[in-house]
Amino acid sequence: MNIKKTLGLGVVSAALGLTLVGGGTFAYFSDTAQSTASFNNGTLSLDSDPSVIVDLSNLKPGDIITRDFQLKNSGSLDISQVLLKTAAQVIDVNNDNGTHNLKDDIVVTFLVNKDKISSPVLVKKLSELESLSPDLVKAGILGSVFGEKSGIKAGTLDKLSVQFAFVDNFQPQNYYQGDSLKLNWTFEAKQGAGEYK
Repeated sequence: MNIKKTLGLGVVSAALGLTLVGGGTFAYFSDTAQSTASFNNGTLSLDSDPSVIVDLSNLKPGDIITRDFQLKNSGSLDISQVLLKTAAQVIDVNNDNGTHNLKDDIVVTFLVNKDKISSPVLVKKLSELESLSPDLVKAGILGSVFGEKSGIKAGTLDKLSVQFAFVDNFQPQNYYQGDSLKLNWTFEAKQGAGEYK
């Protein structure tokens, strides 16, 4: 090989080497950042004291019984609604009720939600109440002006009064003697609407 070819090949090799070295060491600025987020879900927790409500014994036609109870929001989220679910079962001891239904003759009146200043909240026969899901913490017109707004804020409670009336139809109601009624109330709490934060 002649000297010109060798030098030419050397120059090309050197240029190629410099290109590779320059390309390999070409740098640009970069930065990375990491963001971590923690999401904790709030809790929706409703406590109630219904045991004093449903303990209705030794009733006779014409009796009216009033009981107080409370619904407490012990969670971290506000409750927008508390829906009442009613299930009642009549035990006809003597099998003599015929077409009569004790649930039709017990009238339930939610007299007042003391925190919402709304009265009466609801007046229904027990049989009608079974097909409804009323909101017990909704503020009425007076409540929205003078009392709390609807719902139960976290860490607070609502005090309610309820009345049970055994309707006296002024006729003998002997078919109900010895009968019993099992009443089960479930209070279903609903959260408020989501918020843009």
